[in-house]
Amino acid sequence: MRTRPRYLPLIEAEAGMVLGTPVHMGRQGLHRYSLPAGHMLTDDNLRQLAAHHAEFIYIAEPDTRSDEEVAVDAAKAASRVMDIFAGADLADPTMAALFDQVLAYRSA
Repeated sequence: MRTRPRYLPLIEAEAGMVLGTPVHMGRQGLHRYSLPAGHMLTDDNLRQLAAHHAEFIYIAEPDTRSDEEVAVDAAKAASRVMDIFAGADLADPTMAALFDQVLAYRSA
């Protein structure tokens, strides 16, 4: 099954959601709590994340769009990103890297 990434505030997370990326919580360079990508969240996990002051998490939710809908949505997202970066100097490596990251995020 295809999944779609989504960042959401921890207060909106629910048990049963699946992490899209690993979670590593630390403080002052010390490892405190972690969960692997693909982990299905439990109520206890959510309490632990809140106790460690997590604010947002990245989940992978089922993507029920058809291939055609995905292609249309990706084209719309690319167009919006191109508009945002219209005046940017994409020859600058930093700006090009930012453009690539924003495009990848918006196209997912």
